[in-house]
Amino acid sequence: MKKNYVVATLACLLMAGCSNNISDSDIIFSGDPGAKVTFSAVINDPNGNDLSRVTGLNWDDGDTISITCGPTQQNVPYRYNKGDNSFTTNRAEEIWLLGNEAYEVTAFYPYSSDNVQKVATTSENLATAEKRSKLDFLFASTQATREQPNVRLDFNHAMSRIVLQFQAGKDKDGQPLTLTDIDCYVTGLKLNGTFDPKTGQTAVDEDAVGASVYQSLTDANNHTFTGFFLPQTLGSEGLLIEGAMSTKTTRVYYKVEITNLKELLPGYSYNYTLTANDYNDSPIRLTITGTQISPWKDVDGGNLEPDPGVVGTETTMTPSDWGTITNEDIEATPKK
Repeated sequence: MKKNYVVATLACLLMAGCSNNISDSDIIFSGDPGAKVTFSAVINDPNGNDLSRVTGLNWDDGDTISITCGPTQQNVPYRYNKGDNSFTTNRAEEIWLLGNEAYEVTAFYPYSSDNVQKVATTSENLATAEKRSKLDFLFASTQATREQPNVRLDFNHAMSRIVLQFQAGKDKDGQPLTLTDIDCYVTGLKLNGTFDPKTGQTAVDEDAVGASVYQSLTDANNHTFTGFFLPQTLGSEGLLIEGAMSTKTTRVYYKVEITNLKELLPGYSYNYTLTANDYNDSPIRLTITGTQISPWKDVDGGNLEPDPGVVGTETTMTPSDWGTITNEDIEATPKK
């Protein structure tokens, strides 16, 4: 695979007075016809479905992936074109194959020219879906030959994901409870590290301490916290979820500790559903029930029994820590 041969051939054709309408078949590599590589890209789903978007069901028009093929064509940006469902690059950058050898192909998303990317999963970088998509790193590796130039890239998630969805329960009279805006904190994770686009590996800054991430949960985001985090081992305290919500009569604080969560794995989504109920003995009781990691890898998280600690009305919240986790029942009560 020698891209300079393509340029030289084009120059020779032009100097010879050929037409400017050069077709792919006009390009010859050292006397042998080359094969232009075409790419398709999907997100790997261990549950058996192909997903073609990092944060949804489809690639967005303009999404750009980076592709490296062999030692000479490195970090070539290929852009998704929604109109014809294809990935293309500038003609001068197109990847071609020559000879009978198999070429190693790697790819990552989102595109960057950096050899190693610094990662910061801060509240600011996780505040919107657009910002979060820049942290959902994908990596794929395969081989390509001149005989098989149509390459399918099966991407895998390199990060871990946490999803906390709050849903309304019932009040003391059995009527539906209305959720208001929720200040939600997740505490206990190291937020800084790196992503290596050559290998798809991530690493946390081991000297960092567990920190907090904040999101405001409203009707606009369906009262759902979503965050991408670096895979890592957690401390003995595990994951701490804290929140605050105003009712008609008071401001209620609560917390949930998930002490048996020991690590976040790449390609896993840790999904929790929290149900808020209104009782006489405790104004708001939050219950976490059956969670799932989707569409990534399924994990049985067992039964979690966090300490239903009470948080005072003047408390200062500091944050703590995704696959499918099932069979979880967590009940948290606020401090009166």
